[in-house]
Amino acid sequence: MSTTIKPVVYKTEETAEFLNTLTENIKKDPKVSPNAYLLLDHPAIYVHVWRSNDNIMNGKWSIYIGETINIIQRTKQHWDAAKISKEKRNEESRWQYHMREDVDDKGHQVVPTVYFFGHKLFHKSLTLDIENRLIDYCLAMETANCYNKRGNIQGAYYGNENLDDIFSMIWKILKEDNPNLFLSETSIKKSAIYKASPNHILTPDQKNAKQLIIDRVADAVLNNKTNQLIFVEGEAGTGKTVLTSSTFFDLIENKIFTNLSCYLLVNHTEQRDSVYSIMAKRLGYPQNIVQNPTSFLNNSSNKKADVVFVDEAHLLWATNTQGFNGKFKEAQLDEIMKRARVTVIMLDENQILHKQQIPPPGYIEEKRCLAKRDNNYISLDIQKRMNCSDQTMKWIDSLTKDLKVEELLINSDHRDSKQYEIRTFDSPAQLHSAIQAKARISTTSLSRLIATCDWQYVQSKKNNPPPNQKYWEIKIDDWSLPWNEQIFHIDMKSKKRYEKAKYRDLSWAEKDYSINEVGSTFTIQGFDLSFAGVILGPSIRYNKETEHIWFDETKRSQPYMKGKCNFRDGRVFNVTNTISQHELRVLMTRGTNGLYIYACDKDLREVLKRKIKLI
Repeated sequence: MSTTIKPVVYKTEETAEFLNTLTENIKKDPKVSPNAYLLLDHPAIYVHVWRSNDNIMNGKWSIYIGETINIIQRTKQHWDAAKISKEKRNEESRWQYHMREDVDDKGHQVVPTVYFFGHKLFHKSLTLDIENRLIDYCLAMETANCYNKRGNIQGAYYGNENLDDIFSMIWKILKEDNPNLFLSETSIKKSAIYKASPNHILTPDQKNAKQLIIDRVADAVLNNKTNQLIFVEGEAGTGKTVLTSSTFFDLIENKIFTNLSCYLLVNHTEQRDSVYSIMAKRLGYPQNIVQNPTSFLNNSSNKKADVVFVDEAHLLWATNTQGFNGKFKEAQLDEIMKRARVTVIMLDENQILHKQQIPPPGYIEEKRCLAKRDNNYISLDIQKRMNCSDQTMKWIDSLTKDLKVEELLINSDHRDSKQYEIRTFDSPAQLHSAIQAKARISTTSLSRLIATCDWQYVQSKKNNPPPNQKYWEIKIDDWSLPWNEQIFHIDMKSKKRYEKAKYRDLSWAEKDYSINEVGSTFTIQGFDLSFAGVILGPSIRYNKETEHIWFDETKRSQPYMKGKCNFRDGRVFNVTNTISQHELRVLMTRGTNGLYIYACDKDLREVLKRKIKLI
């Protein structure tokens, strides 16, 4: 049973002499004095906050979070560390120095603020978990320059059922005191950085997978093994990204392996630049540990890397491209394995979306068998993204895998037994209005339109749309909206740098203007939405006679998603059906709380309406 007991909080400015009277002031504070012992004699949480001139210029605050059994002694230790000379200073005392020496926008030395939190139910494990979540939240906030790196996640312990309530009460106090710094829990939880945080508590299947990866890396390093492949397979929403983040950053910080060279490769610009690179930067690591696979290969030396993680490994190039040039003889995965002792791939072959990512027949099975031979194969099977019923998941599976529109029974509010909402619409304008309505609600604000790639879009530096259009856009009858990031590229060209800066670390769906755009698989793949408004373009059609969905190649706009793929051995394969089906699957599995659909094809629109029945 959770608790309603409120935490004790004491806030003070950290002036030059504040430590001399801190104990006395805590005991004298009328709001604190009856429970001062909870701060002075029990485990407690502390949060240091200050704002330098650099912070002000970038719209941020500096912050450091900790837990202790003696707030007076611990605070004194921090301020003593701040006085260490530059020559003797280490990484751990860097934040204390800034707290002491930073100046504000007027050139005056900053005066930090510290919050101390106590609670009747606090013990070591609980305070460590609260510290960890505070760090997790602050690393995800674009308003915070957090000097912490990783927290210390605890396992099961007595009283852990109180964690959520106590944490929310502490966060509410912080937010009410400084709402410009401490954002709402809802807005933090929807951010891509938070969702991919390495600090999340893992599920049992993720824990087992993580331990196996770490064990195999240890074996390879200690026994000088090479060309090891760990194959992690799982469909969309099964937790591959969180597993990657948690395991990768744990290996980097592992004290057992000194100077372990680790790289994380992602061939997806949004996922790489808006999530992993930002996470590495905020945790204080060199950003070159996160790279594009082609850059890694082009810049690799003769010395093998110890560990290379590849998230979204289904997006690796299987054949030569303009960027993945002719000096490489093999597919990207094979070239990466040549340059690493251990290669860890996260793969879902149902998310391959480019003809040059399609491997020759049997290639993926060959790698799967290689990993299984060495007991290095891991399957993640538990759906963690979509909060829907088993019946709804089977309906989506049937539609996207078997291309059949089965009957789905939902209640009169268009919700299944787990309150997952599914609706169809008669026009894209109605769909857009419904998604806008969801986006105005704080708990579902991460709701956006996404569509199949059936409208022309050229991504280039010039990015010039057709002469009669302001944007590359989706146009259905007399309704239109800009495609991916067009508002940023077109409307914000003339904006000042600081006006663009607020969007720098955000994924497409987190940017406020994207509510009036339509995303595609190339901006949304790997990310969640609260409600996904899916536009099934004119290439997604329904055959009344066969009662199956089919794909019209003539309606596809992107040449790399249709037509023939030529393999090196001379075999030829038409990719249209395969990639179209994968794209359909990716779009239909983005919504965590709901799925709204508009189909351009009249027959498909009608069968969807007929098969989704209200009871």
